[in-house]
Amino acid sequence: MWWKITLFFWIAIFSVIGLTTPIAGTLADLAVYSQMSAEKEIPVKFSIEEKVGAALLTDGSGFLVKGKDKNGSIADFVLPSRPADFQSAESYLVQARYDRENHRVAVSSIKATNPGFSFPFIPGLEERAKIIFFHVPVSWMTVIAFLVSMWYGIAYLRKKNLNDDAKSSVSAGLGLLFCILATTTGSVWAKFNWGSFWNWDPRETSIFVLLLVYGAYFALRSAIDSDEKKATLSAVYSVLAFVTVPFFIFIMPRILPGLHPGSADDANSGPVVSSGGMDASMRIVLYSMLLGFIVLYGWLMNLRMRLYHIQLSRMHSA
Repeated sequence: MWWKITLFFWIAIFSVIGLTTPIAGTLADLAVYSQMSAEKEIPVKFSIEEKVGAALLTDGSGFLVKGKDKNGSIADFVLPSRPADFQSAESYLVQARYDRENHRVAVSSIKATNPGFSFPFIPGLEERAKIIFFHVPVSWMTVIAFLVSMWYGIAYLRKKNLNDDAKSSVSAGLGLLFCILATTTGSVWAKFNWGSFWNWDPRETSIFVLLLVYGAYFALRSAIDSDEKKATLSAVYSVLAFVTVPFFIFIMPRILPGLHPGSADDANSGPVVSSGGMDASMRIVLYSMLLGFIVLYGWLMNLRMRLYHIQLSRMHSA
């Protein structure tokens, strides 16, 4: 029981960390966005470099502070007013834009004083990048579950053990569940990033096809009464179905133009996870969430198999 409680808190704690940790950009990020729009604001974290030189601007438009970001770049920051905690503050997380006319950073609001742990600013994704802590693990679990389904399908064809067929079926069902979760989280992200829940992007199209492929797997099982015939056809189908998984997950979205990061016409760095867009802190949270989902998958697999054996024993006793 203790490991189940640990699993719950593991996923819950890293979910909270992933959702509540602030995003903080650098002066370089701010410079890039200023080229796109003079009014574009992003979160920036900086440490106060010179308190002695801090002063109210002569025109009364703000409070001037010299600050340094994590890369060591220094700039003048104009705060809306002198903060009440200025004497005790060592750093700030602010919402700001680059004032190209006066060559300084114009701060619209202070989000946090002496901020600690933060995630880097990812251009184009910003706060929406946090969906990767949920969307990517469930997507990977989809592949893992379908792979296990194929493995036990092959095992059944070799040994003709109905227990292997049950494991193959259970894993395929969990894979379908994770596939639905990946589709749902991806659709929510698409709504905020692209303006609509569904755009028939190659990535969205490929995962929709996978839903149909494995939905047909369960339609096939429900249409056959004989256990041996059902197990044999299901095992063959699980092997053939998994052959399509690498193509639809890893190949098709990368060889066709689309909206998703990593598409053929992606002018940016590509997928956040594999392109170096994530720093070590984000990877720790991501891999911790993936580990939690792997253990969750194993627990659900064990739970479903125990239920299968209970139903089997009741059928035999009847």
